[in-house]
Amino acid sequence: MEKRAVSHLPRYVCFIVCSALFIVEAAAFARAAEKKIPIIHSTDLFHPHDDPDDHYDLATLFALDEFDIKGIVLDNARAATEQWRRPGRLPVEQMMHVTGRKVPYAIGLGRRLRSIDDKALDEEKKHQAGIELIFSVLRASDEPVVYHAAGSVRNIAAAYNREPELLKRKLKAVYIEIGRGPDGEQREWNVTLDPFSFARVISSDLPVYWCPCFGREGYGTYYKADQAEVIGACAPPVRNFFVYCLSKPKADPIEFLGSGPHPAPIGERNMWCTAPLLHAAGRKIYRRGRDDYVALSPAAAVKAGLAEKVVDAFNFVPMRATVERLPELKGTGKQWVRPLVNVELNPVGKSRGYVFHQSDKDYSKILPSVLKNLLGSLGRSRSREK
Repeated sequence: MEKRAVSHLPRYVCFIVCSALFIVEAAAFARAAEKKIPIIHSTDLFHPHDDPDDHYDLATLFALDEFDIKGIVLDNARAATEQWRRPGRLPVEQMMHVTGRKVPYAIGLGRRLRSIDDKALDEEKKHQAGIELIFSVLRASDEPVVYHAAGSVRNIAAAYNREPELLKRKLKAVYIEIGRGPDGEQREWNVTLDPFSFARVISSDLPVYWCPCFGREGYGTYYKADQAEVIGACAPPVRNFFVYCLSKPKADPIEFLGSGPHPAPIGERNMWCTAPLLHAAGRKIYRRGRDDYVALSPAAAVKAGLAEKVVDAFNFVPMRATVERLPELKGTGKQWVRPLVNVELNPVGKSRGYVFHQSDKDYSKILPSVLKNLLGSLGRSRSREK
C-alpha cells in the first residue's frame, strides 16, 4: 500500500499544479476579456440629421461591449452654428438613456483648417471643448486609445498640430471614414468638409486606418442596409431612437423612447462605418446560417460553436500615403481643388498606416446581416432590468 501511494504521489502533485495553473490562466483570460478598449468617437451627428447613417454609427458604437467610450466629439461640419442649431447631443443623450451608460461629449471646432499646419488656436473657447476633451482623455488613459472619426477630421488634425508627441504616444489607432480610396484626387463629402485636415491626417505619422467612403477595386466601406429589417430587429427603445431621428417629432426625446409602438422606417440606407468599428473592437464575422452573419469576439465565437465559420469580409492593407497636392480654393466661385494623394500599397519597409479593402465579393450582402444582428442585441439587457 505504501509503495502504491508513493508511486501515485507525482500524479496527484501534477494534477494539483496543473489545476492551479489552469485556474490562474483562466483568471488571466477573464481579466483580459473584461478589459475595455478606450475609444473617442468624432461625428457630424445632428438632430435634425444631415444623414441618418450617423445615428446608426452611434448605435453601433454603443452596441460593441468591447468599447469604453471615453468621449464623443460633435463635429460642426459645414458651419460653426450647426451643433447649436441642430444639437447632436440629443441622440447621444437618448443612446445613453437606452444603454444606461454615461459618456462625456463636447462640441468641436467651428471652422475648417486654413492650412495643413493650422492649430485653430484663434477659435472661440466654446469651440475648443472637443480638442480639450481629446487631450483630457489621452493624458488620463493608461491604455492606448482608439480614435474614430466619421465626418471631417479637423479636431484630431488640429490636436496633432498642437501636440503631436502626445498623440503619437497615446493613440493606438486613428480610424478615418473619409475619401475615395487610393484614387489620387480626393473628391468626397467628408474631404470637402475640411480638405486641409484630411491632408494633415493622411500624411501624418499617426497609426492611421484609412476607411475610404468610396473607391475602386473594393477600397471603400460603403454598403446599403434595409431599414425595415435592421430596425425591425431592434428592441422597442432602440427602434424608437431611429423613429425619432427620421420622423423628427416635437415630443421630448427621452420620453419618446418609451412611446409607441411606431412603425419601423422603410427603404434602403447608405452605410459606411460598420466594418471599421467591428475591426476597432477586435470582432470578426462568422456565418451562422444561410445569409445570416454575426460579429463576435473570437472567444464568443468559440462559445457559440462558430469558430470554424469565420468569414474574411474585409481587411486592412499596409500603405504609405503622401500628399502630392495640397488643397486650395480657385476661381471666382472659390471651388476647392481637392488634395491629391499618392498611396503606395504594401510598401517596402515600414508602412505609415493601413487602408480598408473589401476581401469578399459578398461584402455588401454580409454587412447588412451583421448590422441587423448587432443592433438587435442593443438595449436588451437594459430592457430586462426594467
